[in-house]
Amino acid sequence: MRLPRFELLSPTTVKEALSLMNTYRERLRVLAGGTEITGRMKHRLLTPSYILSLKQIKSLSGIRLKKHELAIGAATTLREIDESKPVADVFTSVGEAARRVAAPAIRNVATVAGNLLQESRCLYYNQSELARNGLGPCYKLGGQTCHATRGSKRCFSVYQGDLAPVLICLGARARIEKKGSSRMVPVEELFTGKGENPFALRRDELLTEVLLPIHSGRSASAYQRLGLRGSIDYPLASAAVFLSEGKDGAIENARIVLGSAGAAPVFAQDAANTVIGEKSHNVQDATIEHAASLAARQMQAVDNLILPASYRRKVAVVMTKRALEKALHILREVSDVRRA
Repeated sequence: MRLPRFELLSPTTVKEALSLMNTYRERLRVLAGGTEITGRMKHRLLTPSYILSLKQIKSLSGIRLKKHELAIGAATTLREIDESKPVADVFTSVGEAARRVAAPAIRNVATVAGNLLQESRCLYYNQSELARNGLGPCYKLGGQTCHATRGSKRCFSVYQGDLAPVLICLGARARIEKKGSSRMVPVEELFTGKGENPFALRRDELLTEVLLPIHSGRSASAYQRLGLRGSIDYPLASAAVFLSEGKDGAIENARIVLGSAGAAPVFAQDAANTVIGEKSHNVQDATIEHAASLAARQMQAVDNLILPASYRRKVAVVMTKRALEKALHILREVSDVRRA
């Protein structure tokens, strides 16, 4: 399949990029690593007049450890994150999530911003133009129907990014810039929860940086995901967990976020609450099982991915259980070292 015709724009500064985005808006799309947008263009899901490449903007790449936070440039590759010592030392789950994306050849070019802002997916949408024409336009294509759930009044396409659940769990923020201004938002506020239009960014806005707060107390995080073929497939179910202890050694803060669970990553706070107030050494298997079951109930799954919704819910239980067990194990090890 050939790409549609477009004009490539290659700014060398963020200021120049923002000016071009302000000028062309709806006619322009941003290319970071290009691992997703090229496929969508070949399927004619996108036919922009202009492609703005971020590859020449050096200030958008790199990982910088500050006093209270870790800053990751939006064009930093997943390989750089995987190989980063600051990430490995402080945010192991972020490195794990980056490492689980596709194959090395993809991670060499795929970026933080690209992974965060990849479009929601659906078997009835991510098809060739010929197949889509036979079905007719769905909500995501401007129509008035959902082919996955007939009679539905909304789009059920699924967000399948790996990094977002982990970053949300860790309380990360995103820097959003446009011509003349910038704003900081929690990563979860990047998402609208609407499958047909999943992101809360305007066409003249650019995600330029992700900031992760460094927690001063004992904490742990973990990420687990399942894909049919690890080298190329998006996750069909995933879970991220963050736990932190208070001064008394009990868990005072817990977050569980599911990926591939709807049009946006899903907070499963009822599930996380089951371990709050417990000491990591005292959390029983039954509690973990209960938390995992509660989390999976938050999925908004229908039969629009390669595996049926009923199976994906069962897998979500397993992924949540494994992530929670891993985070608890890390927290116990940290606690044991502090006591020694």
